[in-house]
Amino acid sequence: MNDIANYKFSMEKVLDWRSDTEEEKKKNLGQVQQHKDQQENILQRLIGENIKIKNDSLSTNRIDVLRRQHLYKNMIDEKIIHQKNLITKAEKEVEVARVELMEAHKDRKVMEKLKEKEYIFLMEKEKHEEQKQLDEMATLSFGKTYY
Repeated sequence: MNDIANYKFSMEKVLDWRSDTEEEKKKNLGQVQQHKDQQENILQRLIGENIKIKNDSLSTNRIDVLRRQHLYKNMIDEKIIHQKNLITKAEKEVEVARVELMEAHKDRKVMEKLKEKEYIFLMEKEKHEEQKQLDEMATLSFGKTYY
């Protein structure tokens, strides 16, 4: 009975390491997701700026202003394309981080299942030992009553 009260999983350090790894992967996923969100916000600001330039160009007739706005719009268009590429890259990083987190979670669950099986095995072993002792005591007391 003492064994169960002081039970410590034989691979507790491995389980702890896998739990820590899962937490790290969870934090990493949060960080890459936040980075992707920031990149998407930048894209939305660029698109907003692009729309503003288009609207501004409709309200002016001066050729020099239109030329500057056109150059600025071209620059914004290039930034939008670049930003979309950054978002695609960030989405891939999020997917990789998500897969890594799923793997770490699966690894931790495997260790927890092993811990549970080991505990059940020890409980059954302890129960078997107790039953064996009870049988011995019953046999001894049975023998004493007939002699």
